[in-house]
Amino acid sequence: MKYEDINKHNYPLGFLIDKGTTTNSEDLNKTFVSHTRQMALLQKETIGYEGNLNSHSWRLTSDEGGHLKGSDLAPFPLGFFNACIHGDVVGRILKASKKDNIVIDEIKCEVKNSYYLTGSFVKGDGKGHAEPTEINLEIQSSDDKAKIENLVNSCSKKSPVLTALRTPLKNTFSLIANGRRKKLSNLNESEKIDSEDPYQFYTTEPSPNKSESFSNRMILKTGKVSDGNIEPVDGYNVSASSGDVPGNKNFNKIIRTIIGNSITKPNDDTVEVDTVLGLPGMSHFVISMDINGIKAPSPVNVMGAAISFCFLTQTHRYIHHQKFNIEGLRMSQYATFKENDDGSLDMLPLDTHLFVNGTASDEDNEKLIDMSERTCYLHATLAGSLDPKINIKII
Repeated sequence: MKYEDINKHNYPLGFLIDKGTTTNSEDLNKTFVSHTRQMALLQKETIGYEGNLNSHSWRLTSDEGGHLKGSDLAPFPLGFFNACIHGDVVGRILKASKKDNIVIDEIKCEVKNSYYLTGSFVKGDGKGHAEPTEINLEIQSSDDKAKIENLVNSCSKKSPVLTALRTPLKNTFSLIANGRRKKLSNLNESEKIDSEDPYQFYTTEPSPNKSESFSNRMILKTGKVSDGNIEPVDGYNVSASSGDVPGNKNFNKIIRTIIGNSITKPNDDTVEVDTVLGLPGMSHFVISMDINGIKAPSPVNVMGAAISFCFLTQTHRYIHHQKFNIEGLRMSQYATFKENDDGSLDMLPLDTHLFVNGTASDEDNEKLIDMSERTCYLHATLAGSLDPKINIKII
């Protein structure tokens, strides 16, 4: 099967598709829907909704760098996840400060995420792990310091993205091969029976909404590249020349660190995040979000895209390593939140539905979804209780 390139039509890397009728950023009692498909090599495309299928919809694209033999055309999945933390924390603080008449002149934010893999991806016993996120906030304000700290703490409790980090989830799945749903032996089976198959749900490819002008800035490849030369990684997700493999007693488990930086002022419509993978020769990308999901995707929408991108990266890589006769990778994903009386949030288990075609056996299809779930760093993030470390500096 020949997959399309994300640059086929020379569209922006991210754009608004349709202005929905049910988008309401104040209501977090809802399910955010993401439809994602595999494209050329390690490229992927998501159509993400600000809630149900009648809400604002956005097209976002992802790729991998040269270390994974990607084409490096769009941000990597973990970069999207790093960015959504910025967007939700910073955007929520600034929105609440205006409502509460608290003076904030500027917020500088740095977010660090670290991940590692144990076992061997190639041998089929790999498992992804995540470390607690570090969030460093530098807030310029003439207001009372205690008032600022209380504001940050209050916003962190109402953040859907931070709720996802804190809540250990037992996520649910389904596998549909050649149009037929297969029973899963090892994963929690989804109860949803009407998930959308993206190949059947869409009759045309997504195209930019003509009334929207922000697309050219929504996702940007900046041209900045980290020092050093790209070195491909092996099945352990470490450099082939490194001695840092799990059999080594000196094994350093922190394999990948993602760093994102943003500077946002109160009148900015979006939070723009420069994010990069902490390896030599990696490209910097800027991802923009709007806490209201109007001018740009909301941080929760971007979070959904990040998770589905990461999952399909591992799916694609395992098919390649095992030489499975599986193609047509696409998925539907549902992230549901419930708001409590005190304003805090609960996240329900993430619901993922993987659709594939091909002549692979049921056993190989199930190996595929099992390994994708086990090695996906963001599913590992959701499975743990990883309360982020938030450092606040007030100037």
